Amino acid sequence: MLGISIFVADRTLEDNVKYMEQMKAAGCTEIFTSLHMPEDDIGQLKEKLLEIANAARRLGMDLMADISGKALEKFSFPFLLDAGVTGLRMDFGFSADEIAAYSQQMKIALNASTLTPEFLTALQEHHICLENTQAWHNYYPRPETGLDKEAFIAKNRWLQAEGIMTMAFIPGDGLKRKPLFHSLPTLEKHRNQSSFLAYLELEKDCAVDKIFVGDLTLSEGSQIQFQRYKDGIIPLRVTQELPYALWDTVHRNRLDAARDVVRSETARTDQERFVMTRSIAPMHTNKRPRGTITVDNYLYGRYEHELQITLRDLPAHEAVNVIGHVIEEDLPLLDYVRQGGRRFSFTAAT
Repeated sequence: MLGISIFVADRTLEDNVKYMEQMKAAGCTEIFTSLHMPEDDIGQLKEKLLEIANAARRLGMDLMADISGKALEKFSFPFLLDAGVTGLRMDFGFSADEIAAYSQQMKIALNASTLTPEFLTALQEHHICLENTQAWHNYYPRPETGLDKEAFIAKNRWLQAEGIMTMAFIPGDGLKRKPLFHSLPTLEKHRNQSSFLAYLELEKDCAVDKIFVGDLTLSEGSQIQFQRYKDGIIPLRVTQELPYALWDTVHRNRLDAARDVVRSETARTDQERFVMTRSIAPMHTNKRPRGTITVDNYLYGRYEHELQITLRDLPAHEAVNVIGHVIEEDLPLLDYVRQGGRRFSFTAAT
């Protein structure tokens, strides 16, 4: 499940709504916003919150708001319900009985990193509604302060075992948020990684149920990756070196997945779509480092037209033409593409 962050003071309403529409097309279902603002800005923030809530309602997206106990007093709970806020992240300033009471009326997100078994027991004693309760990790603007993966996974597994949904942030690769502009991930290792790769790692390996983009926007290239993944396809950004028609189609790694390469099960059976000529002459028969895209030429006999991506460094072969490379930033995605039956596609690197 993919979500985005909207900070109403950082961009215009028009820009925020446009981004919401783009990300809805990319599979986004939920919005996170913050209601931590100076006292003098409460009236203005209420107006902006109503505008974002109306746009979210039109797009069919849930709206979760981060709020403190003091800020909730100024907004009032009835106002937030009427505005269309569907959930509150209650990080500080709330007692166990208050949180439990609010959980009977809407979704509640607790701080996943600081939630303890003792406080969870107190919440249960006050009859918290676990079906409405989630545990959200923070994002960390300052470099070197993000969480360690191992401890993060352990906490998430405990939370899930208690029946609580988990959530974490990935960095965006578009506009960064002031004042540091160093991206907003939960895990420190993700700070300078691609947004899509960070998403896959959280989803596949880290016991995370919901994933939000922490920064202001995703780049157009990342939005395309998420749009394709919504349909079960892992898109790889590549450089193109020869005019083989690799684009705008979906490949599938063979079910009998190879150790050394990803093999497109489609390329040899649908030659008209993938090659410019029925007979492929030897050309660019170079070394094949990890991430090299190749097509077999006529010297490989019945394997001619076989399209592969190398999973490890391989030597040059007179019957294998090099036609492109997965960009370095997307090389870790090959660990997910290598699974038998995995669907993937190519998109030109910008």
